[in-house]
Amino acid sequence: MSSLISVEATTRFMWADYAIFSILLLTSLIVGIISGRKGWKNGSTREFLLGNRNMNPIAVALSLMGGVVSAISVLGNSTEIYIHGTQLWMNLIGCFWGSLFVAFFVLPILYPLELISMYEYLDLRFKSRTLQKIGSMSQIINNVMYLGICLYAPSLTLSSVTELSLWSSICVLGVLCSIYITLGGVRAVVYTDVVQTSVMFIGVLVVIAQVSNDLGGINSVWAAAEKGGRLDFFNMDTSPFVRHTFWSVQVLGMYFITSTIGFSQPQYQRLVAVRSVTMSKLVLLSFIIGLTCIWSLFYYSGLVAYAAYKDCDPLTTGKIDKADQILVYMVGDKMGHLPGMIGLFVAAVAGAVLSSMSSVASGLAAMIWEDFLKGFWIFKDMDSSQACNVTRGLSLAAGLLSIVMATLISKLGTLFQAAYSISGAIASPLDGIFIAAMAFPWVNRTGAVAGFLSAFGFNIWFVISKFYLQAGQTKPLPMSTEDCVIDETLSNSDMEYNFLSNNSSFLMHTINNSTQEIVQEHVKERDYLVIFDVSYCYLGSIGIIIVLVVSTLVSLITGMVPPSEVKAHLVDKRCFRAYKWIWSICKGKEDSYNTDQDVQIALTSNSKIEIVKNSTPLPEP
Repeated sequence: MSSLISVEATTRFMWADYAIFSILLLTSLIVGIISGRKGWKNGSTREFLLGNRNMNPIAVALSLMGGVVSAISVLGNSTEIYIHGTQLWMNLIGCFWGSLFVAFFVLPILYPLELISMYEYLDLRFKSRTLQKIGSMSQIINNVMYLGICLYAPSLTLSSVTELSLWSSICVLGVLCSIYITLGGVRAVVYTDVVQTSVMFIGVLVVIAQVSNDLGGINSVWAAAEKGGRLDFFNMDTSPFVRHTFWSVQVLGMYFITSTIGFSQPQYQRLVAVRSVTMSKLVLLSFIIGLTCIWSLFYYSGLVAYAAYKDCDPLTTGKIDKADQILVYMVGDKMGHLPGMIGLFVAAVAGAVLSSMSSVASGLAAMIWEDFLKGFWIFKDMDSSQACNVTRGLSLAAGLLSIVMATLISKLGTLFQAAYSISGAIASPLDGIFIAAMAFPWVNRTGAVAGFLSAFGFNIWFVISKFYLQAGQTKPLPMSTEDCVIDETLSNSDMEYNFLSNNSSFLMHTINNSTQEIVQEHVKERDYLVIFDVSYCYLGSIGIIIVLVVSTLVSLITGMVPPSEVKAHLVDKRCFRAYKWIWSICKGKEDSYNTDQDVQIALTSNSKIEIVKNSTPLPEP
């Protein structure tokens, strides 16, 4: 095994690495500017934020994948497999079911509405601008925090392999992203995502294929993983306290897609940027196929890392400080002598972060404009071109804000982590509101607010308590150091996850992922409520269930929305039919329903909704 000094020496950029990395940055900038030229001629917020809903579906699918797969995923997924084995790999099955839910439940409702901010739906459904603003502000806070984390991770990697300081690395990536999203809007975001996602996939594939080949190929890697107890795909234990089982990762996968794709503003802007709802569904199908491929590659990279270091764990020996450094360490250790390989890998990580950042920044601009600024008197008389310029300014501000947040992470450390933990507790209550609005036609405005506050209160209590108690500690799978000389003062008790590596592919979407989990060889005796040992895989779904239950109970008490007052196009048609049937049985007679008066929802050629009653056009709802 190479010494730490020699490894560090080989992980510095050489001329070939600088060339490859610079090409990625310049290509992203050029593609972003060129692809955004169409938006300069048609200066409107619809063009700038939605691409006028006529974008290439293949490009949108790749962009959707790039927006979900961040640098945190690249490093975090491999770490998870290296430390805990392959059970998480099975979450891809749950992701598939989650994509079906979004395709056949969410998209048929949201796509025809032609909304720029998806939170406008809450105003339409509950007749409450306040609820719309609460939802939008909650995601804005969450996304602002995420921007900092998303930028900080690759900047730290870049500063470690170049002469750039951490601050300089943050500025280079942050400013580059800000420029092309400001000039090109969502078109620039989508087409640069195509480049960055391709580089990310190719970079990781080349590196992992080379190391895997050096180790004897896939069969050798698989055999080493099996011998080391890393292969566990079908743990059918039904206990909710086991960190990963086949059942828990299915729940996690479904929740991840539902939250990240179905009810996320940045991804919503992509899904509605194509010509029809059918095409949007095809985009989603293409996305889930691509996500399965690229995440499988990341998961496999964890097995490759284990096969490479099964007899001399660099974490135990102190050659790396954090578990999420294992992949970067392996690239430098095994391939640092090959010109351009480190540059290609860092370019892959940077491509992941730029695609995620640009998505979030574009989403922030859409939410701030549509949900807050657009209604102010100073903006009411603006024409479409002036409004577009305002959204450009908001995109620039969001990009520059990422630099500020990344800098704060480097200064505040645990304090920032605690703040992000609290903001992350908002995600599942927001998802719950949307599901209640679409699936439960009887839920009223008061019920929705009560459900959100109840779930948010539970999540905050859970996050703070778990953070304070350091609950849910998990024993890692054993590692060996028999083939290397280690410092006797080091042991597995020194192993820990930082807040970027704790199942970081799901960092934005589960409560536990934004809390610091200490991984020790000997888990301390529990002196807290057993609920804090519930697997993090269930926590997002628990938040949704709380919203659904509380919103229903409060609506029953305060008065359910009768079918005659429900706008049929704002809820799932199957749920609405069931509700009408139940209502008629409970009331003993038929009520006057929107759909019983020959009200139909017809889609015109441009997918706008028209309400047609007895063949007489009515105003849009």
